[in-house]
Amino acid sequence: MLVRQATLDDTRQIVSLFSERVSNWQRLDARGQVQDLPYDALTIYERWLHGGAWMSLETGAIWLSHIRSGNGLAYVMDDGGRVLAYAEAFLNRELTPMGAHLHLAEMLVDDSCADDAHHRLADAILSDARGPGKLSVAHPDYDQDRATYYRKYFGASEAFRLTRYSIAAQVGQSFYKSQEYENGDASQIDDWAMAVGRRSSPRALWESVWVEHWSGIPQIVERSKQRHYINASGHEALVCFHRQQYNERNAEVYCWSPRNLSTQLLVAIRDMGHRLGYRALTLALPDASAELLPSEHTREPNQHVIAAVSV
Repeated sequence: MLVRQATLDDTRQIVSLFSERVSNWQRLDARGQVQDLPYDALTIYERWLHGGAWMSLETGAIWLSHIRSGNGLAYVMDDGGRVLAYAEAFLNRELTPMGAHLHLAEMLVDDSCADDAHHRLADAILSDARGPGKLSVAHPDYDQDRATYYRKYFGASEAFRLTRYSIAAQVGQSFYKSQEYENGDASQIDDWAMAVGRRSSPRALWESVWVEHWSGIPQIVERSKQRHYINASGHEALVCFHRQQYNERNAEVYCWSPRNLSTQLLVAIRDMGHRLGYRALTLALPDASAELLPSEHTREPNQHVIAAVSV
C-alpha cells in the first residue's frame, strides 16, 4: 500500500470514492418537485450540487489539474492500483498565531481501510507539514467523530472557533476606494489574514473561492461572484462576494487582508454589498472580530473549529 501524489489518471477512482457516499441522486423538476434519478441522467451541474468538484469526472479533472499545477498537494493511497483514500492540502503563510502551516482541506478514506492505513496516510501528510512546522484541520463543532479522528491520527487540538453571522448590507458613512480585481496570484495573500469567511485556511479558500475554475458551466457562472480590492482608510483587503445558491439577495463574504477586521473595513464591506444589490451578507468571524458587528446581527447556532498541531 503506497501513499503518493495523485495524477490525472486517478481522477475516475477519486470521483468514485466521493460519489459512492451519495445515497440518492436527485434534481428539481420544472414544478420544483424532487426527482430521484440515476447518476447518468444528471447534468454535470446537477451532480455538482451533490458535493462539488468530486461529483463528476469532468470537474474532478479540472480541480485536480489546478491543484497539481503548483497550487496544492493531492494524496492518494494506492493499493495495487486501487485508490482507497484521497486527501488534499494547501501551504499557508499567514499572520500569527497560525503563521506558516499546511492545511488539510479534504480527506476521504474507504470504509474497508484498516487502522494501519489511516496512520499511513496521516504520517505522509504530517511529513509534508514538517516544512512549515504546523498542520491545521477544520470541522464543524458538532462533528465530534471528525474531531476525534483528527486527534487520534494527527494529534490536532482546537486552536480557535468561528461563527457565521448575518448582517444587513447598507450604505455606510465611510471613505474607501474599491475596484474590480481578478488577479488570482496566491502570492498576494502571503502573510495576510483571512479576516472574513474562514472555514478552512486562507490558501485553501483562495484556490477554491477566489480563483475561477468553472467558466464552462453556465449554472455556476450565473451564481454571481464579485471580486474587489478595497482600501478603507488605509486598511487594504481583497473581498469576494458570492451570491448564495438559493437566495439571490444574500451573499457569502470572503476577505483576505494584511490585518484582521476593522470597523472601517466592515463599513466598506457592507456599503459595497449594498451597491452590488445584496440585501444581507453572511460573514464567518472569530469572537474578537464579531465584537465589531452591529447589534442587529443574527448568529448561527453552530460554530466551526480550526484545530492544529506542531510537527
